[in-house]
Amino acid sequence: MAVAALGLCAVATMVTAGEVATTPVGISPGSGHAFTDCEASERCPPMVVVPAAPAGFTIGSPEQEPERLSSEARHAVSIKPFAIGRGEVSVGDYMACVGQGGCRPPEWLEPGSEHHIETGRGVTYRSVKPFITGDRQPVVGVSHEDATAYAAWLARKTGKPYRLPSEAEWEHAARSGTTTAYWWGGDARPETGGPMGCCQGCGSTHDGSGFYPVDALPANAWGLHNVHGNVWEWVADYYCQSYASGPSDGSARLDPKCPGEQGPEGVRVLRGGSCFYDPQKMRAAMRLRNWPQFRNFTVGFRVARSLD
Repeated sequence: MAVAALGLCAVATMVTAGEVATTPVGISPGSGHAFTDCEASERCPPMVVVPAAPAGFTIGSPEQEPERLSSEARHAVSIKPFAIGRGEVSVGDYMACVGQGGCRPPEWLEPGSEHHIETGRGVTYRSVKPFITGDRQPVVGVSHEDATAYAAWLARKTGKPYRLPSEAEWEHAARSGTTTAYWWGGDARPETGGPMGCCQGCGSTHDGSGFYPVDALPANAWGLHNVHGNVWEWVADYYCQSYASGPSDGSARLDPKCPGEQGPEGVRVLRGGSCFYDPQKMRAAMRLRNWPQFRNFTVGFRVARSLD
């Protein structure tokens, strides 16, 4: 695919796997090479280009997948190339937005909050302080509204169309061409190769105790870290039980109404699982829901960007 078709322009810049280049730079979709839309000091998150979904691609899980939920019934979607965060948005990246007035502080730094990590009465955030305060740790304690505000700030800052990924895009990126429960296979805890994710039962040193940096643990085939486990990630969609009543073009469901369904209206979708949840919750097709104002020590997000 031509570089111009991806909205990136080529320059003579050498980028090796795992490195981050400041755009403009020619990066092949699915290469795993990371790019950013600003200089390092300006704190734009590293992004990777995800290829278009192949013909017949479906989101959801097969009926025989263990722990499968009825809300995972397969649905065919078409997805154009796009860019998505190599990892979750980090504390350092998010706090740059806070410092410039584009975002409110995360729950654990909100002045006067009972959850404030230093002055509040709550102990939850304080108990995981080493895992949520480091510059490269995933930012947690942010709502869907906070995540959306960050993406809007980043779009204003860079002039690029940043947003939250749709859940179809998120699942396509997490699977990276695979059809198994996890991108590495059907077992959350492979017999060889060490821990692949962080969950309650993944075998990592942080299971049930904390989180890994945003670029830790093995990356999938397209260069994305921590898509299974670590922290839950907000996506753009409203939640409906049935995929089939939503868009088939890979875009987000932006209408909160769910035709023919009973249940809460206006809840948003979270993906990916967490270090504090069991392995089944971090399957590629797993969907969680909550109100857009919800904040929790296990919840963060990663951003996406449309390509011209």
